[in-house]
Amino acid sequence: MLPSSFRALSIMTALASLTAVAAAVHYLPPAHWLEVAAACVVLAGLALIAESLAVEFTDSITLTASNLPILLAIMFLGPAPAMSVAVIAGLWGCWRERSAYIALFNVSNYVIAAGVAGLIFRWLEGAWGFRESAISVAFLAAGVTAAATYEFCIGWAIGLASRLIYGRSIVTYWKAEIAPFARSLVVLWALGLMTAALYAEAGLVAVVLLFVPLFASQYMFKLLAREKQHVARQKELSDQYLEMNIGLAAAMVVLLDSKDEYTAQHSAAVAMYCRDIAAALSLPAEEAEALHLAGLLHDLGKVGTPDAVLGKDTVLNEDDWEYIRQHPGKGAEVLSHLVAYQDVADIVQYHHERLDGSGYPDGVTGERIPELSKILAIADSYHAMTSDRPYRAARSSFDALKELRRAAGVTLDARYIEVFAQMLRDKDLAYREGTSTDFMGEYERGRINLRLRGKALAELRDLAKEREDPAAS
Repeated sequence: MLPSSFRALSIMTALASLTAVAAAVHYLPPAHWLEVAAACVVLAGLALIAESLAVEFTDSITLTASNLPILLAIMFLGPAPAMSVAVIAGLWGCWRERSAYIALFNVSNYVIAAGVAGLIFRWLEGAWGFRESAISVAFLAAGVTAAATYEFCIGWAIGLASRLIYGRSIVTYWKAEIAPFARSLVVLWALGLMTAALYAEAGLVAVVLLFVPLFASQYMFKLLAREKQHVARQKELSDQYLEMNIGLAAAMVVLLDSKDEYTAQHSAAVAMYCRDIAAALSLPAEEAEALHLAGLLHDLGKVGTPDAVLGKDTVLNEDDWEYIRQHPGKGAEVLSHLVAYQDVADIVQYHHERLDGSGYPDGVTGERIPELSKILAIADSYHAMTSDRPYRAARSSFDALKELRRAAGVTLDARYIEVFAQMLRDKDLAYREGTSTDFMGEYERGRINLRLRGKALAELRDLAKEREDPAAS
């Protein structure tokens, strides 16, 4: 619901536009009215085409050439004809507005701006004594003044409307809009004066021909902008789908935790260590994200492991190990069916493989093991040793690091072990034991990583729309 103050402003602006029209009638040429009317029709048609081809790059930046026909009408036909062209240009966008008051305000704003600019141009014509049929410095200077007046009137009225609807001060509005306003003014001056010079020297037909390539370029920009919006939308949907996928996978781990209370906290700790090792190694963002997610979901395949095996309070026998050896492959299989998680699936598939071939499920060796899987193996092994299990007590961080160093170069990668050891050196006991984080905390970090790749941009666009000015063109 629009504030009553803005509705009152819309009505007052409409009355002011009617007054401006009445005042401008005084400047209607006594003769050649048919020629003026024909020129108005042509310029209004150009303005309509320009508005229909308007390209919206962002919420506050729109490319359109509709101001040029209005400026030509101001300079060559007079205030009243210019306002008639402005009415046509303003009416075009009415169907897009959510309120009749906003549509009324927009049209009236166009009319008043064209009328005021036209009156100033005519006053300067009388004061400086130039003729619009001949190019002169005074004529061009008056055109620049008229263009600046037109743009300023439009901007000032929008700022006032923004103040009434959103409570945004006019000063704040102009601070935000001064750069786009200046760029718009420079472009309008350059194209407007060039077009005006062509009009004065070659007539209206030449101007129409000039608009043909201009409209063609604008149409191409429009197609490119639509394609960009389509790609952005597809990217947004893809990010949402990725987030849904990680939510599904995380839900399965939470379900697993209901069977084995060790799993969720262990997964959180391993994900935390993987995240920090990636940072210490300065891994690319994509690899760091994949490694973190792999740490969070590396035990996903245990969903299919019998409860009796997961909760066993004695050393596992060979049959039990047969089930355990299957969980990397099962977890990787689940993740491989989730779009864009193939890299994570590969990390999970090999995180229990060892350099000497003693690992599982496939017994691969050395360089055949992905580097990120080697990192995950170290984080997983360390926290497994420092955690209480039903069949043994937790080992200290010092003992776990000693055990890792014994395995360095034999089953685990020595380089990553030393990076991990250096990382643990200045950490507190909670971090060393893996209790300084939790599963949902690491899950949220994974979601944020996905959203930073695209969804946050959509949220910023939504925020911009909430603050969008009512008559932005």
